[in-house]
Amino acid sequence: MPAFPAAEMDALARAVPGRAGFYIRDLNTGLSHEYNADEPLPTASTIKVACLIEVFRQTEAGRLSLDDRHRVPKNISTIGTGVLSWTQDDPELTVRDYCRLMMAVSDNVATDTLHGLVGGGAPIDATMENLGFHHTRFPMPIGVWHYLMDGITVEPSRENDARKQAGKLTGDGDRDLPFASSLENNVASARDLGRLMEMLYNGEIVSPDACAQMIEMMKKPKNPNRLRQFLKPEIEAARKNGGSGRIKADCGIVFLPSGPLFIAALVTTDTREESEQGMHVIANVSRLAYEVLSPESVLYPED
Repeated sequence: MPAFPAAEMDALARAVPGRAGFYIRDLNTGLSHEYNADEPLPTASTIKVACLIEVFRQTEAGRLSLDDRHRVPKNISTIGTGVLSWTQDDPELTVRDYCRLMMAVSDNVATDTLHGLVGGGAPIDATMENLGFHHTRFPMPIGVWHYLMDGITVEPSRENDARKQAGKLTGDGDRDLPFASSLENNVASARDLGRLMEMLYNGEIVSPDACAQMIEMMKKPKNPNRLRQFLKPEIEAARKNGGSGRIKADCGIVFLPSGPLFIAALVTTDTREESEQGMHVIANVSRLAYEVLSPESVLYPED
């Protein structure tokens, strides 16, 4: 049986000026490899998978309905990725559409709307703990997390966004927390995320139908970077990537012709200027796995 090139994969991770963790497992062969897989690391938007799971859990329990419509709240930040930040007329969307936007375009407004609808970080974190994901936490909305990067501790809002962007809102909060391994931060371990992907594939989270719906939402992003950088466009993947400043992350189910491959990779570099090395590590560790399992699926720059 072939093996993953462990030494080469680990050398890529060790070369990162910062912290890296990855977890890879192929379902059909059982081949796996990991590096620093149990350290909680900052996730950026990759943590949104945890929010998606909590939405579906509460839907199954009857607390929410995917068909219910909710207006975008005023007390969340509009800074960052997505399309809802462009709106000005108080749009009203279904819970299902908020989920779609959160996963397809990593919409931060949609995410923080859902984070509020499920009751904040406490129920999300409790669900992660109950599922056995002891190093995965989503305690703060994405807007709060972004504010803390600048040491700002006031409540996010559109007015405060404008003040922040104008440089009129400053703070002395914990600027290091968004990059810390503390469970008070939005974090996950590579093993947690990899196992989460496998449980989704096996229909073991909430229900098989809920898992199938979540996977379909995760198939929408097609951006050709991180775990997709060396993957041919016709190869399907259900994934959630993330990146902000020094943080680069990705996790997913890659549907190779040889069978499903579960990948999770998290990198936090020491400086923002070094963050592209995080992208390099995630892309190339993924490529090395593809070359072992399905070389015909690999896309090289000259192709």
